Amino acid sequence: MKMLWITDDFLPHLGGSRLLYYQTIKCLPPGEVTILTKRRPGWREFDARETIPIKRGFFKKLSIHPLLNELPVYVEMMALGACRSLRLRPDVIVCGELLPTGLVGRMLSLAGGAPYLVYIHGEEVNVLKNLRGEKALAFSVLRAADAVVATSTPAHGEALRQGVRPDRLHLLTPAVDDYFFNAKPCPERARSRYGLEGKMVLLTVGRLVERKGHELVIRALPQMRREFPDLAYLIVGAGPMEEKLERVAREEGVSGAVIFAGRLSREELVECYAACDVFVMPHRELPDGDTEGAGIVFLEAAALGKPVIAGITGGTGDSVLDGETGFRVDSTSPQEIVQRASQLLRDRALARRMGEAGRRGVLRERRWEDRAQELRRICLDMVRRKSSESTIRRHR
Repeated sequence: MKMLWITDDFLPHLGGSRLLYYQTIKCLPPGEVTILTKRRPGWREFDARETIPIKRGFFKKLSIHPLLNELPVYVEMMALGACRSLRLRPDVIVCGELLPTGLVGRMLSLAGGAPYLVYIHGEEVNVLKNLRGEKALAFSVLRAADAVVATSTPAHGEALRQGVRPDRLHLLTPAVDDYFFNAKPCPERARSRYGLEGKMVLLTVGRLVERKGHELVIRALPQMRREFPDLAYLIVGAGPMEEKLERVAREEGVSGAVIFAGRLSREELVECYAACDVFVMPHRELPDGDTEGAGIVFLEAAALGKPVIAGITGGTGDSVLDGETGFRVDSTSPQEIVQRASQLLRDRALARRMGEAGRRGVLRERRWEDRAQELRRICLDMVRRKSSESTIRRHR
């Protein structure tokens, strides 16, 4: 079976969906997948290291009118997709997003006959619901898809509400790289690197964007440090909010307790997970509907045996079992963040039990090999169904 996998973004640009696609593809049989995606800083070096065939375009948007800004993206993506399809003759087209890739996948499917599958994560559906023209277009793509893969329970529910047939809708939540299960990290190395010896540590891993909730944790630090004076907050990741977060830390008088580690290698990241006492990312839903998907970072922290704190919005209910592997908090309530984080810092036995429960859960149910096998089964079913439908039409 041959798959043409079209996604608007891919590694080395970091992000949960990009990691999900990469890990899934790596577990599929070699040679089955060809990727069509966007050029990003570092793409040449990344592609040179990988054995997956990757074709990249520019996919640049305009800044002239909302109705025209995406036009060059669609034109280039469609042209490159058509060339790849003619060369590969794919059995299945996998689309990483509703727009623009879902629409391109639908057009390629109509032109070449290969069935198309669309991934949805939840946050993009929320955003589209607040738009007008894009909403109608995106949901028509969703309903016409031969299969839809939702990566979170809220996304699955929304797809049903938008009219996707239940027999074509599948829930495949993210998994965890085996490296996080098998690594034997040295937490002392991370503690030494960031000056955390003898301190209690909160950790957040993720892009520095508003919805992740870094600012909420920084603003909660002064109150928590009254009980835990040696408490530090380690932030791993980069993004547009870094300067603002640094300013907030100064305003709150905790700049010496907030460490910005930037982007890290996988080996360094695992050491940071191992070094922390509590993983916290109290994400929230923004006014435009943007929110967190399933949150792979919560699973990574759990794989290292750490209790976690997440927000109550989005799809993190699939990754964090409230009261069992951690807590989900109302991120509009700073006091709730303080209460739950302090509870885990204070009650080490509870923190250990939750961390152990999280690790058992991801070991049992969150392996990328299983997710890849399930996706492959879905794709094979799509091919068989399409072939059967074609046979019926020919005999009419």
